[in-house]
Amino acid sequence: MAKRDYLPYKSAREYVDRGMAKWMGFFISEHTTALNHMGDEIDISEQMSDEEILILITQVYINKLKIMIYTNVRQEPFIGKIEEIIDTNIYLSGDEPKYISFSEIIRIILMEEL
Repeated sequence: MAKRDYLPYKSAREYVDRGMAKWMGFFISEHTTALNHMGDEIDISEQMSDEEILILITQVYINKLKIMIYTNVRQEPFIGKIEEIIDTNIYLSGDEPKYISFSEIIRIILMEEL
């Protein structure tokens, strides 16, 4: 503990520094903030090629499989089955029925793999 007898104010003389506890609180706060922000971004580094998307969409449609489709429209994936393929769009039935353009698709994951 540091001696502070030379200081004019009693509060400054009696101050007890919490030392590492202060830094641990800071670290935990920053770490928690970073964890909360994880997943706020869409990872386009794993974006599938147009050919892969077309082949997988065709296979999924023929076999009536349930899929997760990640798009550049929103963070959360769309989940459902492909009911219809129209030009460059698919109609996905599920929690939220939706038409999705091939150009919006980043990644497709089969639900059976999960």
